[in-house]
Amino acid sequence: MAIDYDIRHLADNARHVSLVTGSGAEASVSDFFRTRPIDAALARYGALLFRGFAVDDDDAFSALVGALARAPLDYRERSTQRKKTANHVYSSTEYPADKTIANHSENAFQNIVPGKILFHAQQIACRGGETPFADNRRILALLGDELLAPFRRHGIRYLRHFDGGFDLSWQEAFQSSDRAEVEAYCRAQDIDFEWLSPTHLHTSQRRDAIRRHPVTGEEVWFNQLHLFHMTNLDAPVRQALLASLGRDRLPRHAVYGDGSEIPDRIVDRIRSAYLDAELVFPWQRGDVLIADNILLSHGRKPFSGERAVRVALIDPIAYPAFEESARDSA
Repeated sequence: MAIDYDIRHLADNARHVSLVTGSGAEASVSDFFRTRPIDAALARYGALLFRGFAVDDDDAFSALVGALARAPLDYRERSTQRKKTANHVYSSTEYPADKTIANHSENAFQNIVPGKILFHAQQIACRGGETPFADNRRILALLGDELLAPFRRHGIRYLRHFDGGFDLSWQEAFQSSDRAEVEAYCRAQDIDFEWLSPTHLHTSQRRDAIRRHPVTGEEVWFNQLHLFHMTNLDAPVRQALLASLGRDRLPRHAVYGDGSEIPDRIVDRIRSAYLDAELVFPWQRGDVLIADNILLSHGRKPFSGERAVRVALIDPIAYPAFEESARDSA
């Protein structure tokens, strides 16, 4: 017996997230994709929010991830703390509940990135805690050619200091306590590195700010410069770190790929574009959302009460290393 699924845009003014519901006890997320190739579906819809399906806990979510993934990913080269709760399933970013997590595409500072990101809402906050989603194509259009020009030419350079103090230790970030293993990873991923002490690793990596979607060929704004830029820190914290460490030893920062500073006003415009392009909606318990990580970015609103939203990454996409010579000859 055929199972009917209804797909409709979650909001008329934002068509990058669609709601999926099914009729009958046999309806399932896996069955939905049996006749709808997942890459084509997400390229068309951006994100699909499955509501009313029987995905109740970490084990069920992990089984779904395994059923859908060509290749699941683990979190490595981390920028935030997370806990693994099941096979290839993680807690959402562990960050103070009263703070906003700005929209971003997962692991966009890496060369090998998740093609898809899955969410499972297990416990809904008393207030707030929404996961907004923004269309990266819309962000690109909002930024305009003049702002984009230096990013197209030079890309972005992400600068990090892992010393186990204010930010993550190198062991936590790279999920290894073997220096040789970390060095091999950095070399393989085009990351420049320098040991300033046995406990202090400095890294620098140059990445594109704009990528092309592997299915549609569309250009998208795809990076995390606004999260790495020092203005992402609250002003008192930023001023204290600058006074104690200096600009060159901040835990993380982002500059143009040629090393020149990105003006604060440019970063402010980028943050505004993310907000202008986002869709915010309330979670319901048991919701599963599957998003194209290249087309969409996501964040987290402040919340009160307990909240548990799980995350999984699947289907890696390898982008080429940044080559400035290609821009010079274009």
